[in-house]
Amino acid sequence: PVSRLRELEFLDPVPVQIVDDDNYRRRINELTAAPLEIAPDVQSSWLRLLGVLPDGANTYASTSRLLQTTVAFYDREEQRILVREEAGADPYVESVVVHELVHALQHQHFGMADTRFLDGDLGYVHAAMVEGDAERVTRRFIGELSLSDEFAYEESRLGATEDRIAIVDSTPSYVLVSLAQPAEDGVRFLQGVDYTTVNAYFADLAGLSSLPQSSEEIIIAGADLERPDVALAPLMVLPYQPIAAEGTLGVGRLRTLLRQVVDFAAVDRAVTGWANDQLDIRVAGDDVIFAYLFAGDTDADAVELAEAFYVLLDANLAPDAYGSIRVDGNSALVLAASDDSVRVRLVELFGDFGEEVYTTGP
Repeated sequence: PVSRLRELEFLDPVPVQIVDDDNYRRRINELTAAPLEIAPDVQSSWLRLLGVLPDGANTYASTSRLLQTTVAFYDREEQRILVREEAGADPYVESVVVHELVHALQHQHFGMADTRFLDGDLGYVHAAMVEGDAERVTRRFIGELSLSDEFAYEESRLGATEDRIAIVDSTPSYVLVSLAQPAEDGVRFLQGVDYTTVNAYFADLAGLSSLPQSSEEIIIAGADLERPDVALAPLMVLPYQPIAAEGTLGVGRLRTLLRQVVDFAAVDRAVTGWANDQLDIRVAGDDVIFAYLFAGDTDADAVELAEAFYVLLDANLAPDAYGSIRVDGNSALVLAASDDSVRVRLVELFGDFGEEVYTTGP
């Protein structure tokens, strides 16, 4: 039923293979491993600095460990669906296979970006559109189940092994939300959108140029899509070096980050006024500096963003870390560093930026 529900024909058959648990986990680990160009612990250092990942954690390892507990996935390299043997065969497993078959359809017709390299706001947009499309089809499939199959679906969906429960419970909330929230945003954005329009969004799925160009467009209905220029002064702090990350947070990742500590209503107010942003992360050994420049639609938006980040930094920064928030008109600058000794240099670089409304230490 996938072609009918998605209104798109398969160009080639997609093998669905049942594999044992060990091979299932091994293949997911291979597909979710960080590229050679990226050091996972370094890439996640700023998230640990801000306290949304625990010491020793990184997003690649946490994501891989969680996905290894799923029942089926699309192997983009070998263009097949793998199903965990231990999952059995029931309407819930079938619904997951339907979801993954939509990814196969997307791949066959529109190509596929390598998500291991996707970060920043466009990474969020890609996840929202691709997962939202697949989830919308999955929900249509579930809606057509008979009453008995619907009961079996719920029974299987709610059932979980002790191992899966333990892994989910130990996965950082930031990772759980980062995986689940884009799909929910995508479903809402695509609600009622015909498939001709959806396919147009996917026309250059691999190159990302046909997708919405910001998560604000997906998340905030009627948002002002004009982008004022933002210019964050380079973090020229020796011996710190930049990490390989896209220089944006965007509404999606900004909301996920702040919601780890801040009241949801306050976060929603803060991100609703997002107009543009720029991110710069530098590392030196185990130390990291985080610099984030936010441009709001109004001066009030910058104040709301500063207030939200104040709660995050005040709650999560380590006692020996440095933090500062400055506001200048409709812009807010957030600085954090694991080593307080860089404070003097950061003040030299950014001390002329507006008014400091928060700082750690003396």
